[in-house]
Amino acid sequence: MKRITVIVLSVVMICFSVLSVSAVDYKCDAETVSDAVYLENLSAGAVVYEKNADQKSYPASTTKIMTFIVTAENVSDLEHTNVTVRQDLIGGLDPESTVMGLSAHIGAQVSVKDLLYGLMLPSGNDAALVLADYVGGGIAGFVAKMNAKAAELGCENTHFANPHGLFDADHYSTARDMALIAKYAMTLPDFMEICNTVYYTPEGFNTLHNTNYMLDPDAEGGAYYYQYTQGIKTGYLDEAGKCLVTSADKNGDRYLCVCLGARFSYEENVNYAMKDTAKLYGWAYENLGVQTIYGTEDSLASVDVKYVRNGRIVNAVPEKAVTAFLPNQYDKDKLKVEINCAEQVEAPVTKGDVIGTVSVQYEDLDLGVTNLLAAEDIERDISPLEVFVTEHMTLIIISAAALVLIIILIILLTSARKCRKARRRSRARKGRRFRD
Repeated sequence: MKRITVIVLSVVMICFSVLSVSAVDYKCDAETVSDAVYLENLSAGAVVYEKNADQKSYPASTTKIMTFIVTAENVSDLEHTNVTVRQDLIGGLDPESTVMGLSAHIGAQVSVKDLLYGLMLPSGNDAALVLADYVGGGIAGFVAKMNAKAAELGCENTHFANPHGLFDADHYSTARDMALIAKYAMTLPDFMEICNTVYYTPEGFNTLHNTNYMLDPDAEGGAYYYQYTQGIKTGYLDEAGKCLVTSADKNGDRYLCVCLGARFSYEENVNYAMKDTAKLYGWAYENLGVQTIYGTEDSLASVDVKYVRNGRIVNAVPEKAVTAFLPNQYDKDKLKVEINCAEQVEAPVTKGDVIGTVSVQYEDLDLGVTNLLAAEDIERDISPLEVFVTEHMTLIIISAAALVLIIILIILLTSARKCRKARRRSRARKGRRFRD
């Protein structure tokens, strides 16, 4: 079948199969202080901003996201599984260490779920150690599970040395790897509910406060509050700077942001990881979105129809809208559209018949291939015989003329044969008269 190929370098109209995209320059103009940053639109799977995303960094207490994962996957009943608090596990923590207050409950049993709240909200290093010892049969066993899970998730530059994130030169990750870990954690039951909680009071404990001030309009005078924030985990070490992993959801449009290594001093007392995150979310929600390249009623080609009088055509429209996650003001000159249709189709045509395809590309991003469908029904009003006669009239005339010539030739040959026979008979009669 002969095909018509049309290359379009700009669009006539602006189409959803939102793809996982990372080959587009989203032109982020938000300046960030954090050393390493990763921002992904989870709804589209689009990585929209990176800064040193593969640079090895100290993750500090964002480590506890992995601690949650390993715990949740090894304890079947978080709420009704209780763990005994032991002094030998938590006694060595620095007095300045962030804790949930387990030192006041030595010998008591605390549910795994309450320990997870203590792990994620106040960033309890004591909770991390108690959970790790219980789940891993010792800290070393738990850390081995952490590293095995990181490898399973595809983390290429991550190594854990402890369950809480306190400094160890052999304890590191990257913004990209932490995003992989966080995205997986977000699929687990209870994870988002726990890390998105601002206040929680386990039985017998003081109220636990979430250290992620982006969740709380009352924390720090609302200086860091961002209304669309959901979770996830803060972190800080002198060696690591301020670290933060969060997600945001605005009307179903979801993002994940990882900021590592934001500078911090107690004199200035500004959490630039939170500032960077709010700035990036604001930029993304204002400037990016799902753009319609072609809709399902956009005519992208016209195809001739056989067996129809007066030169009818049928319009070809996309089977599904073709869309992509792009800047609101994306460069239409970078859009490339290839339309492949049949040169001609035969009536009758039924609306929805596949008569071609359309493929769309933006920069290095392949938006895929969509079928083109007939936009209407078209009935046949010429018989195949009429079409044959019309299309082959010259051949028919030549054939008819040839047939006439053949008939004439046959008549002439027959006539000549009769004449020869008549002459022979005439000569024969004359010969007999002469002999008589």
